[in-house]
Amino acid sequence: MSRILRFLAVSIALAVAVPAAAQVQTGSILVRAVDEQGAVVPGVTVTITSPVLVAGSMTGVTDAGGVFRFPSLVPGTYIVKMELTGFQTINRENISVLVGQTTPIDFSMKVASIAESITVTSASPAVDTTSANVSVTLSEQLIQGTPGGRDIWALVESKVPGLVISRPDVGGTSGGLQGTFSARGTTSAQNTSFLNGVNVGDPAAIGAAGFYYDTDAFDSIQVSTGSHDITVPTSGVFLNMVTKTGGNVWNGSGTFTWTGDSLQARNDHNPNLQKYGFRQDGNTSDFVSDVNITAGGPLIKNKLRFFGSFRDWRVHQNVPVQASQTVLDQTNITSGLGNITWQLNQNNRLTGFYSRQRYSKPNRLLNNASITVIDSTSDEEDMFDLVQGQWNTVLGKNFFLDARLGLNKILFPTYQNGGNQQSATDNATGIVYGNFPTDTVRNRDRYQSNATGQYYIDRALGGRHELRFGFDNSHAVTQNKNTRVDDVRTFYNSTLTPRSVSVEIYATPLIDLSALDVLAIFGQESYSVKRLTLTAGLRWERLEGYLPEQSSPASVFYPTLQRSFSEVRNIVNWRTGGPRVSAIYDLTGDGKTAAKASYGRYYYVLSTGGGGVQNVNPNANYFTTYTWNDANGDLKFQPGEQTGAGVLTSGTTTSIDSNFSRPFTDEFSFGVDHELMANFKLSVGYTYRRERNLQVSANPDIAYATTLTSAIDPGIDGVVGTTDDGTYGFFQRTSAANRRLITNDRAVLQSFKGLEISGTKRFSDRWQMLAGIGFSKNRQDHSSLDTSPNLLINADGNITTANNADHPVGFKLSGMYILPWHDVILSGNVRSGSGGPVTRQISRSLAIGSAETINLEPLGNTRLDPLTVIDLRLGKLFKLANNRSFEATIDFDNLMNADTTWGVRTLTPATAFTDPTTGTRQTLQQFLSPTQILVPRTIVLRAALKF
Repeated sequence: MSRILRFLAVSIALAVAVPAAAQVQTGSILVRAVDEQGAVVPGVTVTITSPVLVAGSMTGVTDAGGVFRFPSLVPGTYIVKMELTGFQTINRENISVLVGQTTPIDFSMKVASIAESITVTSASPAVDTTSANVSVTLSEQLIQGTPGGRDIWALVESKVPGLVISRPDVGGTSGGLQGTFSARGTTSAQNTSFLNGVNVGDPAAIGAAGFYYDTDAFDSIQVSTGSHDITVPTSGVFLNMVTKTGGNVWNGSGTFTWTGDSLQARNDHNPNLQKYGFRQDGNTSDFVSDVNITAGGPLIKNKLRFFGSFRDWRVHQNVPVQASQTVLDQTNITSGLGNITWQLNQNNRLTGFYSRQRYSKPNRLLNNASITVIDSTSDEEDMFDLVQGQWNTVLGKNFFLDARLGLNKILFPTYQNGGNQQSATDNATGIVYGNFPTDTVRNRDRYQSNATGQYYIDRALGGRHELRFGFDNSHAVTQNKNTRVDDVRTFYNSTLTPRSVSVEIYATPLIDLSALDVLAIFGQESYSVKRLTLTAGLRWERLEGYLPEQSSPASVFYPTLQRSFSEVRNIVNWRTGGPRVSAIYDLTGDGKTAAKASYGRYYYVLSTGGGGVQNVNPNANYFTTYTWNDANGDLKFQPGEQTGAGVLTSGTTTSIDSNFSRPFTDEFSFGVDHELMANFKLSVGYTYRRERNLQVSANPDIAYATTLTSAIDPGIDGVVGTTDDGTYGFFQRTSAANRRLITNDRAVLQSFKGLEISGTKRFSDRWQMLAGIGFSKNRQDHSSLDTSPNLLINADGNITTANNADHPVGFKLSGMYILPWHDVILSGNVRSGSGGPVTRQISRSLAIGSAETINLEPLGNTRLDPLTVIDLRLGKLFKLANNRSFEATIDFDNLMNADTTWGVRTLTPATAFTDPTTGTRQTLQQFLSPTQILVPRTIVLRAALKF
């Protein structure tokens, strides 16, 4: 409690002391007024009106430079009115404000001989000439009007150019389980998700969502992939989501989607799949349903508004796992949220938000399906709570301020499903039998505050200045309760005799805690003169990871082990400053073509327990690895079967290098945006990123031989004695010494080089589109440190990690057209790209300790086949009385019924598989054998009512 009180005190002090930058979860309108000769016109009264404004309108006056900016605007469509005595009054309609972007509008004021007013209906500008940010906006029309899954991961997979994801989705059948995604080479752990200006990511699994978003409740979603705003902490993908606030009249919607086994084709009847254990019809859905109801409107006209949403979402998917089994992986999510907005007066607005979600997944695969059986699934029963408060105020004609408080609470338990079975792993295949290794109950809380604002200087040094300052303060704490069946985990090899290899003996039960405090203070100035805008800023951060006071119950195998521990502060304590600069030049002077260049340094954020904090926690993980002599051959460990020198792994054997410093990303970006035609923007951009100072673990003890031992490589076929045999070298383990040092690999370089061409067409003239093609290379080179020299063998090459794997070519197209004939809807997605890279490997048993996996070829040397998915939607829009409408659609996802393999085994030794259709068991090549294929063509039925 004292920590929370200190957090609130610091937050309040900062909010009072620090004027700050307008937060990126809103948009803005920048008005410029000139006369017929091009001279600036100060003193023009500017009024904006929109249904999304609670008060209905806002008013300002252009400054000495003829400019006025409306910051912190809710995304939507606005009308801008310009008035000045002696000039025509101009009304400009259909001005689109997008989340996280500035809409610049130039007005030419004409002298009027008599009072007159003109109304201009034209396209809203498509190019932002004030920012170098690289992003796309997923509008409500695009989200609701195109096929694909109804979760954020399916949306970004099918629609955002340049973004790669760890698993493909077809028709929402992967919904209810987060995918991991990345762009421009940076790992997904550095992604950031903001909802209404507050970080809603998981504090212990950074880059992942803190809950499952209700996309029907969003006005729009900005997906930023590069050249981020100074308020964004990390270099990864930035999701910027804004909840609806309700309009000036009551309205709502109801949406229902459905698919099931009878609406799916079959694509897994290939005999090559069956011989590797695929059961026919094993990758279909039992059913997927989604019911969503929203409503919003004024409680008090022009004063108080409410918006609410309820969702019941169920995804029951058949997942082929090992041993010729299929798991019914069912996800059941029920959630509700409410958002209330109070316009106190013209200059002050308060907003309150609350969401609660229950998540049930009784057969979760915490491991990949390629190493899971039914017993080693887990029962996940979560509860997510989110509370937010926001204050927006105008403190003067040139100063605007926002302030926010947020609380995220996550209960995330995963209970073992295998009864009293020990967890046993077959090193030959990696398959985990019995139970999943641990039974864990996780509690993850984050308390957050930030204040943001903007101050304008009309004219100085020949141009206009926008000064921005801000802070973001967070306190996060995580608790894990871990238990294991018999407090052990066993390892064996099904291809050897005897089969037993090693056993890990744990000091469970353990109840560990870790915490992370982050304070960021940032400042930025934008200087605009004529066509040029220069921006320079600095983001300073203080990050501290520490261990709160904690204790665990007594251990069976380690009865004398210390179980209570005092608080330990400053285990990781970094102070860093990251500069960001950019230049934007309006090439044509009409706001339609802008050249942009930027540089930014982004420091890595840590999870609670990250940066080695959890590794040095003596209460978090304590086990000894022994050679296992399974005397009775039952593959179940009994006390006394452990032999040899034990290798201890714990916080007592781990330390953090005194010179350990914060990893970072340097980004260089160059591009051109051009308004090709009304509402259509064409962008071309090149990015170079380098990830440096990466965190690694090293073993400071000389625990391995210094020369290689030669062994037989059975080749791709995995069979010893055939023509493709070769040899490989490994370092034998000679000591049980197992100290671990958390440090930086200062030699390793992870680099990304990419060219991207994209086109964005806002919805107008009955159609919309978002498309892009990218060419890139994502590599890792000069790896020099790891816990074992065996892990450095062939460690350089194409990055293979699923969440940021190297994909040299990627193309995406998403769009919709409403035919003039009876309002028939035609829309679709096309996504196509290079297959993922994989590495041939072998599991090598060592004289001491556990087996280690060794790369037999350069990292990512082998590439899977390209993956292409086409989705099509047909629908009909029925316009009803009183602005109501009903829409019925049918989607054909994976239209061509592709059966592309996207997951394979990478171990080399041939192993035995059973064909479930014939019962035939045979020894087959394991490397590149399929574990995951695309879900078959799926028909999704959807009905939506707006009222």
